[in-house]
Amino acid sequence: MGPTVEETAIRSLLADSGWSQLPQACLEDVLAAGTIVQLAQDDVLPGRVAIVLQGVIGAFRGDDLAQAAVTALYFPRDLIELDDLPDDGVDMLVAMRPAQVLSLPASALHAAMHKHAPLAQEVLTRVKRQAHDLREHVAELTGKAPEHRLASFLIWVSEVTDPTGDQLSFELPMRRYDMARYLGMQPETLSRKIKALLATGAISLRTPSNMVIEDREALVSLARSARRAA
Repeated sequence: MGPTVEETAIRSLLADSGWSQLPQACLEDVLAAGTIVQLAQDDVLPGRVAIVLQGVIGAFRGDDLAQAAVTALYFPRDLIELDDLPDDGVDMLVAMRPAQVLSLPASALHAAMHKHAPLAQEVLTRVKRQAHDLREHVAELTGKAPEHRLASFLIWVSEVTDPTGDQLSFELPMRRYDMARYLGMQPETLSRKIKALLATGAISLRTPSNMVIEDREALVSLARSARRAA
């Protein structure tokens, strides 16, 4: 008999450099307090506290998904902790691709943190690091021309999905329409900029959603360009 969903979830969390330092009993308490939720693309995540196990979750601002802005992305093993933030009914957490998350009542996570000091420290460290990374990423995108924003985004995704940098191929975390919304450009503009990068040889596509960075140095140089959008 193969591993259960819960065992698979524990292994997924243990694969991360931060969560893997926690005692297994601590992770088991967290898993026991939560519910593993399978999400199809565009499904809305119930609740505001979760750990992403597979896929990518987007934070949307707006009460109409088709028009809402994508304000943040959460990748596997990221912690979504929005319980203490104001909820005005216009924020949604949505699966950008099919995803699996561990959804937790905030009270259960807080109880586990109270019981396990290492968990409390890891949650604090992770939330602070995610906030810092998001600020840095937004700063990389702000004021730049579309091609520079795209290059910055692709480097960021490749680093988030593979912190070691050993793998140069990765799955785009969302549809191109959503990428365009996230990067603040029209879908047609995004398509042109991707084609331009393909023409330079800096990237290639194995499939429409699987990208390969062929020349990281060229992509980094473009991302760090000082030229600003008009």
